[in-house]
Amino acid sequence: MTAHNGIMTTRRNIDFRAAHVCVEAAVTHGLRIGVPVAAAVVDGSARLTAFLRSGGAFVRSTDIAVNKAETAAGFRLETGALYGMVKDNAAVLEGLRSLPGAALFGGGVPITFANEVIGAIGVSGGSEDQDIECARVGIVAIEALLAGKSQDLGNERGPADE
Repeated sequence: MTAHNGIMTTRRNIDFRAAHVCVEAAVTHGLRIGVPVAAAVVDGSARLTAFLRSGGAFVRSTDIAVNKAETAAGFRLETGALYGMVKDNAAVLEGLRSLPGAALFGGGVPITFANEVIGAIGVSGGSEDQDIECARVGIVAIEALLAGKSQDLGNERGPADE
């Protein structure tokens, strides 16, 4: 539960089924364009929900994909946009770079539903543009699921969330 203007509300989170559809679509698209990638989806609190790495993807892409997803969820911004906002402010840029796991380059994209960030996807293994493209394909793959099954796929909670 989160507090908003003194009112306790329940935060929506991406469901594991939608998260798996998202990473599978992103990794499959990477293979289609000839780029083996790793894809990670985190929930709205930046906790890992789904992960997939294609054969041939760089081993370090695993960590980078997770970092991109966590950064996008934590700041509720695309990772490339976050860098664009802070690149000219040396103190803020250095502060963000000092955060363990912060990713300040493209490939991390928030996942929204009903105007709320419910998670994020991070993709790594290709160029920055290829990673962003794969992430967007992953998001497109779940949009229909989220629209059609809002109560099931956009509001998963479990005992660890309490």
